[in-house]
Amino acid sequence: MSESHRRNGVAGEELRGYIERIESIRAEKKELSEDEKLVMAEARAAGFDTRTIGYVVKVRSKKPSEVEEAKALADLYLSALGMQKELPLFRTVDLMDVDVTAKEQVVEALKKFVPSAGAIVIEAGGKPLRLTRGEDGEVLVAEVEKPKRDGGGNTSKTKPAKPPADVPDCDPDAAEELGRDAARADVPIIRNPVPVRRSAAAALGSGMAQAIGQRRHGAW
Repeated sequence: MSESHRRNGVAGEELRGYIERIESIRAEKKELSEDEKLVMAEARAAGFDTRTIGYVVKVRSKKPSEVEEAKALADLYLSALGMQKELPLFRTVDLMDVDVTAKEQVVEALKKFVPSAGAIVIEAGGKPLRLTRGEDGEVLVAEVEKPKRDGGGNTSKTKPAKPPADVPDCDPDAAEELGRDAARADVPIIRNPVPVRRSAAAALGSGMAQAIGQRRHGAW
């Protein structure tokens, strides 16, 4: 047998190994998919709405800030289409740096308040906007360049502390406090390493909801 033939044989066996591993993984994924369908069928038979279950599963995998931003944007779009009451101005301002619709709505809402001998500056994440009223009464909108900090300026941001990796089992009161800590640290609930008992799981979620509500109203 030639050297070339032996090399090709070894390469062929190595390739076969990769392919068979991929096939095995796909077979497992198919089996897990079937298992998920069975669980959904059981939930449907028990009277639960499976589309809502799927939505909740997706929400639990996201950070609280991502869920809050997505909900606020959906409310904003529905409001822009006349399908929902207009959002409070402070919530719309929070979305200015992530969505052009929010920026336009904030600018239009504040134009009527621009004084003839002054200006309004809006700063929310991105470049500040300066609204000034011209001699003809029209409001001019322009971006304002932020002043650069000198060498001694500290521009670093402190990341929120992550919850401890190993937290002992706890009662509902402690679980609620851990939920608040996790929300402040912006940790998805399914990644929250808190091994609470089933009886304390609701308290954990309640604590997270409380903290998210406090952040929304600027309480922390």
